[in-house]
Amino acid sequence: MGRHGRAYDLPAGFGRDMARVLSRIGGDDFYESVIDAVAPLIPCDFWIMARYETAAQPRILSESGMAPRAKSAYADKLWRFDPLARAPLAGEGHRAVSLRNLCADGPLDRSYARYLDVDLGIVDELALLLPLNERSFLALCLDRHRSAFDEGELRLASEMLDILLEMHRQHVTRQVERQVARCAGISGGAPAEILILTAQGAPLFESGGWAEAARQAFDRPGLPAHLASGDRHVIPANGGWCLFRPANEGTDALLHDARIFVLRKEAQDFGSRLDRLARLYGLTERQKEIVQLSLEGHHNASIARLLNITVGGVKNHKLRIYDKLDITSERELLPAFLMSL
Repeated sequence: MGRHGRAYDLPAGFGRDMARVLSRIGGDDFYESVIDAVAPLIPCDFWIMARYETAAQPRILSESGMAPRAKSAYADKLWRFDPLARAPLAGEGHRAVSLRNLCADGPLDRSYARYLDVDLGIVDELALLLPLNERSFLALCLDRHRSAFDEGELRLASEMLDILLEMHRQHVTRQVERQVARCAGISGGAPAEILILTAQGAPLFESGGWAEAARQAFDRPGLPAHLASGDRHVIPANGGWCLFRPANEGTDALLHDARIFVLRKEAQDFGSRLDRLARLYGLTERQKEIVQLSLEGHHNASIARLLNITVGGVKNHKLRIYDKLDITSERELLPAFLMSL
């Protein structure tokens, strides 16, 4: 039957599964739905979803069969010997790769080989690589206990990736757009430039005017390293610009631990705007101090130490602040501050 016979090899329900993947684009369970669609075609004993970034520890985002001890061993040391961390993203031959193929150029590190055999109990792993940017990718890994993945399964995985990569690109776009729209919504109508970085500092999104705004605010086109790694939620900058760090509400694999930065030009300085917030909502001087310290990135213990009160006192003040601002948690404090201006 040649090429026309291939459709008969697809399991019943495959079209339904792929339609579900399509419907989950932009949803927090998109990548789990990808695995649900792939697993009936290429059976596995368990799966792992991880994010890899250059010169950084891979992050296991979800899995269906790793023992806690195996997770700890990987995170503590063994990730350094993971051959997938060295897998190139470019080229047709490296979009779907098996552990055996990755080891073709040399044997596994002994301790890592023992980890695979004893802790994970796997013979082979098939990874579908989905690039995020030039420095990071997601790996959806299918693992088997007894048999290796054959060449036919590798070819099938590569062909499926023709579809899945396009869905992945659309999902990335949808998730970033959702965060950008949320950040634009809390900017209070003022023009804003937005930057989204991974936990390791790789860019996921940069609005068109970010570089010029950053040049005016920081005398450089990029974000200063000390600001990128700090905990402050509001940071005054040069020329009337102010940097805000809203909470990241993305929970899927793409935006997990991502950091969001919003630059906008302010008509008033931070202190004046904080005074206005206090007047609008009837905050006491102590409550205003706690709002300011919270927006500067201080945690409860630090605030208590600076104000010479107990941690319990800080918590009680915060509950009264939340009640006055009609919010329920500290992650809503910055949006409330911005929307009130």
